[in-house]
Amino acid sequence: MKVSETALLESGFRHDELQKIKNNVVNYGGTLEEAINDLARRFNALLWVTGVCIVIFLLLVAFSSPSRIMADGLAMILGIIIMSFSQPLVVSYKSWRYRKKNRH
Repeated sequence: MKVSETALLESGFRHDELQKIKNNVVNYGGTLEEAINDLARRFNALLWVTGVCIVIFLLLVAFSSPSRIMADGLAMILGIIIMSFSQPLVVSYKSWRYRKKNRH
């Protein structure tokens, strides 16, 4: 998959978001394509973790006590929130969407 600035701008990235990604590439090395793929993988991981947490929560609701449901549910919500704040959520979503659309 070839990543270009023009294609990213056309797919919904704002200029300032693209500039932040490019600055990150300059500071830490790599390419624009690697940065987009890394952000997309982070968003994909967030989707999987959220999905697994939902399934576990539903199992808790079905088979556990109310106090356990409350405690584990809050722990899962807190974990998802922490994971969401540890990444640029909007940019990683746009990267995921771009990679999904332009994968050949």
